[in-house]
Amino acid sequence: MGAVGAIFQKELRVEFRNKQTIVTYLLLAFLILTSFRFAFSSFDKTPTAIAAPVLWIPIFFAGMFSMTPIYKREVDESTKEGLLLAPIPHSAVYVGKLLASLLVVFGLELFTLMLFFVFFPFDLPDMAALMTVLVLGTLGFVALGSIISAISSQLSQAGVMLMVLTIPVLLFTVVLSAVSATSEIFGGAGLADVGNEVRFLAVFALVFIATGYLLMDFILEA
Repeated sequence: MGAVGAIFQKELRVEFRNKQTIVTYLLLAFLILTSFRFAFSSFDKTPTAIAAPVLWIPIFFAGMFSMTPIYKREVDESTKEGLLLAPIPHSAVYVGKLLASLLVVFGLELFTLMLFFVFFPFDLPDMAALMTVLVLGTLGFVALGSIISAISSQLSQAGVMLMVLTIPVLLFTVVLSAVSATSEIFGGAGLADVGNEVRFLAVFALVFIATGYLLMDFILEA
């Protein structure tokens, strides 16, 4: 746990020192929501069915962009060798980076959620159910994104490869389930009504968190 904490603190210091990921995420989320607000100018006549995709598109794509530098910067700054030589298990590197990424993405998602309700003043849905779906959906795509980020970190076009490998998988799993559940929640459903989607998102997140933990030794040394 000491190694995990050290990696976690290092990642947060890097994120808040250069602010590149945070600024990019905020700007991309703002631009996407602004574009949708102008696209749905006749908002009063628009059904709440648009709420789920409009909310998840900036979260998903901005979140994916934030995954790229997690391991790529270790290669670019020649610090990967130091991590490999450090007397810590490589799984601790994965867990520390994953926790830091989750903390940053969760914080930025709160900003996106507040901005969403400013631009699209829907009636507040069941917030406990909505936050459950957001948290589990984010766990899923960050866990898978972290694994792919580590695999593609040696490539010059790591960001492109991350998108190519993760988007087809996530669109038909995490995103589809999360958007479906979010749409029902904005339609008045509660947590019990979206139980199938919630269970799927939880299992997906657990599977890929465990996969990254077990395979990180092989991935980092490849």
